Amino acid sequence: MWLTRIISSLFGIRKKNQLSDDLKNISLFKVVMLFIVLNIVFISIVIAITNLFIN
Repeated sequence: MWLTRIISSLFGIRKKNQLSDDLKNISLFKVVMLFIVLNIVFISIVIAITNLFIN
């Protein structure tokens, strides 16, 4: 899946030329989906941490 390939590239698991190949094939829909998924993950982590310390 393109999402896992891009995320693994950002963490340095894949080579730079593989990341550039993935970025050449990206569309506006994929960018929007990546943005939404990353925001959902970040918000979930923040909510989990706040619930851990508040309760």
